Amino acid sequence: MKEQHDQIVKSQYAPVSWQLEFLIAGGIIFSLYTSTDYFKHLFLLKYPISDFNYIQVLLFFGTYVLTRVLLIGFGVNLILRTVWLAYSAISYWYPDGVNYDHLNINFYQKKKHQNGLTASDRLATLDKWTNVSFAVTIVFTFIVFSSFITLMLIQFILAEVFGAYDLINNAVFNYFIAIFVLLLQLGVFDFLIRKRHRRGVFFKIGEWLYQVYYYATGLFLFRRELLVIRTNGKRWLYLTFGSLYLLAGLFISINQIGEFYPAGTFNINVFDDRLTFSEDLNYIIDYHTYEDQLGENEVFYNGGIQSQYVTDEYLKVFVVHWRNYDWYLRHVQDSIQYPVVYDPPRQDSLRIAYNNNRIAKDQIALNQLIALELDEELITDLKWERYQHYKTKEEGYITYIPITDLASGRHIISVFTRNRFTGTVRKSRVFGTSFFKP
Repeated sequence: MKEQHDQIVKSQYAPVSWQLEFLIAGGIIFSLYTSTDYFKHLFLLKYPISDFNYIQVLLFFGTYVLTRVLLIGFGVNLILRTVWLAYSAISYWYPDGVNYDHLNINFYQKKKHQNGLTASDRLATLDKWTNVSFAVTIVFTFIVFSSFITLMLIQFILAEVFGAYDLINNAVFNYFIAIFVLLLQLGVFDFLIRKRHRRGVFFKIGEWLYQVYYYATGLFLFRRELLVIRTNGKRWLYLTFGSLYLLAGLFISINQIGEFYPAGTFNINVFDDRLTFSEDLNYIIDYHTYEDQLGENEVFYNGGIQSQYVTDEYLKVFVVHWRNYDWYLRHVQDSIQYPVVYDPPRQDSLRIAYNNNRIAKDQIALNQLIALELDEELITDLKWERYQHYKTKEEGYITYIPITDLASGRHIISVFTRNRFTGTVRKSRVFGTSFFKP
C-alpha cells in the first residue's frame, strides 16, 4: 500500500505541485505585502478609531496576525521551492551527479561523498520539506482564524454577560488571552484532558460543551490534520516550532500596528522603541491635540483645541466620542430620567417644554460625563454640542470657553471623562495640552 502511495505521489503529485506552490505562494506574498496600506485605510481612515468596539478591534488585530502568519509561511515555502528548482536544474543538466574522476581529493573524502545522499535523494528530501511547509502554513492559518473566533466569544461573554469592560479594554489582558488561546488551539494544553473515559451527567455536559466549542470555533477545519503532523513526529519539536511561529506572527503584528496606531488598545511601551522616556513620569505634548497641526488623514484620537497659539476670544475644545463613553452616559440618563426615545407631545407649548427639558437634561448628562480643567481649575456648566469635526470626520463633543479675561502667557487645559466599568464610576484623563495667549 505504501509503495503504491509513493508511486502515485511521485508520478502525479510532485511534477505538478511545485508549479502550483510557486503560483499560490508568490501571489499571496505579493498581495499580503501590499495589503498593509489597505488595512490601514479600511480600519483606521474609513472607520474612525473612536467607533471601534471590541469586535472591530479583534477583526483588525486578527487580520494582521493572520496575514503575518501567511507571509512567514509562504515566504519560507517560496525560498525552499526556489532552492529545489535550482537544484533540479543542476540535476537536469548533469544527471550523473558528481564526476569523481575529475575530483582531486583524498580517498577518505571521496568515499564520504560517494556514501552520502545522492542528488535524487537530496531533491526528494527538499521536495518533502517544501510540501510540508506549504501544508503547515495553511494549517497554522486555520489555527489563527479559529483563535480569533474564540477570542471574540470570550470578549462577548466578558462584555455582555459580566460587564467587564475594563478587562477587554486592557492591552496587557488582551495580549495575554491572545497568546493563551493561540497555544490552546495549537494543542499545548492537551495534556490536561484526562485519558480515562468517564460517565455521568457532568461528563455528558462537558462532551456537549466541547462539541459546541469544536464547531463554533472552526476547530473541525484543522484538528485532524494537526494531529497527523503532531503524531508523526517529535511532539516537543512540533510544539516548540508551532509556538515560536505563531508568537512571531503576533509580535510582528503588534509592532506594525504600532507604526500608525500610537495610542489605545494596542499600545504597550515594551513593543515601542520610539519612546525615549517614560510618559508616566514626564509631561509630553502631542501635536495631535492641535487642530491646525494635523496633516492629511491624521486624526485627534482623543481630542484637542484649535492651535498652540490662541489669538481668538474663545478656546475651542473638541472631545472625541468613544463607544465606552456610552456606558456611563446611559447610566446618567437613566438616573435623571432622560427621554432617550424622542416622543414629543403634539401641542405646541407642551412640545417646546418637552424639547427644552430634553436639552437641559442632555447638558446635565454631558457635563457629568466630561470634566474640563483650565489651569487646574474646574470649569462647570459648559454648553456642549454634538459635533462631527470638519477635518478629521471624527464624531464627538465641542464647547467654547471665553478667554478674553484670561491673563497672557502659557496655560494648561486638561479634559477628563467619567467612565463606568463593572458597576463603578472612575475618572480618567482624556487629554491635556498647553496653549499660549498673547
